[in-house]
Amino acid sequence: MGNENEKSRLSELWEKHYFVLVKFGYVLLMAAYMMLHSEIAYRDNVLTLAAVAVCACVMTVYETTRRKKRKMLLLAAEFICVALGMKWCDGAFIVLLPVAVSDAVSFLNGPFFLFSLSLIGILITGDPFTYLLLCLLTSVIYWQHSGMILKYRKSAENYEEQELQLKNSIETSAADFQNEIRRTNLHYENIILQDKARLSQALHDKLGHRINGSVYQLEACRAIAGSDPEKADEILGRVTQNLRDGMDEIRAFLRSERPDSRRTALLELNLLCEKCKSQYGIDAQLLIEGDSGRISETMWRVIYDNCCEAVTNAMKYAGCDRMQIEIKVLHQMLRCCVSDNGKGCENIRDGMGLEGIKRRAAQLGGTAHISGDDGFRINMLIPLD
Repeated sequence: MGNENEKSRLSELWEKHYFVLVKFGYVLLMAAYMMLHSEIAYRDNVLTLAAVAVCACVMTVYETTRRKKRKMLLLAAEFICVALGMKWCDGAFIVLLPVAVSDAVSFLNGPFFLFSLSLIGILITGDPFTYLLLCLLTSVIYWQHSGMILKYRKSAENYEEQELQLKNSIETSAADFQNEIRRTNLHYENIILQDKARLSQALHDKLGHRINGSVYQLEACRAIAGSDPEKADEILGRVTQNLRDGMDEIRAFLRSERPDSRRTALLELNLLCEKCKSQYGIDAQLLIEGDSGRISETMWRVIYDNCCEAVTNAMKYAGCDRMQIEIKVLHQMLRCCVSDNGKGCENIRDGMGLEGIKRRAAQLGGTAHISGDDGFRINMLIPLD
């Protein structure tokens, strides 16, 4: 692990500072060229080597500086070093002029043709052809660095910035989504509390008053049971009828408050699709065509149970990422198809799950056909009448 981290760190340093090393090596090669092709004494040779070392250091430090003012000072120092080297050492020092000119063009973000300004040295040098080749080589190196690598590096930085903005946007959206969920939960909790209060008040009004009235009459009946049996019997009859009427009202009230089974079944099917998406990454869709009001409560229950069984089988065996539950109300038949894009199955054996699907469909006079040629498909046909 330590070696891998070290290699990764060295790779990052190379990617970040590679041009510094390339430039330093290039300047040293130019220095070697000067030393081999200059006709100067040994003492002057040492002086030339020292001047080249100073110039190479200045040119290298220039690449490691990010402050604009400091880069301008170092750039001016490059031209001064080249000029002094040409004056005090040897005219061969002019081979470093293309490097200084290229640094100036890169600093000013000038167009590529400005690199040709270094060709002015042809008027001074004694070997125009070699100097021209050095100018071309220097221009290619700087064009590769400034025109391509820095451009791609800037694009990568822009992509990183966009990725960061996208991440922040996703985090903001997630936070907004969580806040919306909390507001929705509070809203529905408030609705539930209001429904509880309404149900409590309704039961109190419909049942409490009748029971209290019956209790009072029973106490009166108990008081006169010995002295006036006929009156007591009459009171008992009224109490009995009062309680019967109360029970009828309660039954009617509970029937009116019972959730609609059709809406409940639709909600359960939608929740089933959402569960497939959120927990298993399966894009499940529910499609309904036709007049769903013609589907009875019993049919809805069979549809939901069979769909649950089909979805469970798909998650276990199909290996799919898309699923569709299609309910279509035809003229005399109800068609329900559950399909996926999984691997399918050539030889289908009816286990308890598939047998249960067929049995539930048969109880309503329908059929269930199962195929595994193209994905897995369960097709149910149930008569509406």
